[in-house]
Amino acid sequence: MQRVHKNPSPTVVQHGQNRVQGNNSVWEKPRETWLKCNVDAAFHDHKHITSFVCCVRDSRGQFIQVQTKWQRANMTVLERKAVDLLDAIHFADVNRWDRVVFESDSATLVQALSSPDHGDSEFYAIIFIIIYQLSLHSNFEVKFFRRQASVVAHTLIRAACFWTNHCIFYSYPFCIEHRLINDNN
Repeated sequence: MQRVHKNPSPTVVQHGQNRVQGNNSVWEKPRETWLKCNVDAAFHDHKHITSFVCCVRDSRGQFIQVQTKWQRANMTVLERKAVDLLDAIHFADVNRWDRVVFESDSATLVQALSSPDHGDSEFYAIIFIIIYQLSLHSNFEVKFFRRQASVVAHTLIRAACFWTNHCIFYSYPFCIEHRLINDNN
């Protein structure tokens, strides 16, 4: 069962214990003992690939882990962003992380998670799977953020298509060092 709470700012949606929220414009540290996973996707037309990144940081803003992928795929932007959020949820699950806030720059995706009306499309089939996965993890939340709020994820997404098609970084890539420092000041 989901409960929708309408606030002037930001919108919060409950999926059992899970929350879906929107309207952040600056990267913010998650609550104490929580992790934040910024999820981003990009289409690289010149290479005919899509890339995905999920960047995980702790409540002090410290780097935890990054996963990047790229692939040749024929899907819409919304389908790509939904698949990437699902991949990020699986990434958190495999790492046995509890209390994770996932942030996506797709307002449509975040709103679809809170909508009782789901259409007949590939996008909504993925939404159904995400909602199911969230129901299994009571301490996972999904929020909308404006792209400029996660310069780290945006920087990584541009670099991802130059690395092997699936990378996991246990220490931060050099390309985001100064961005992490700026976010923590």
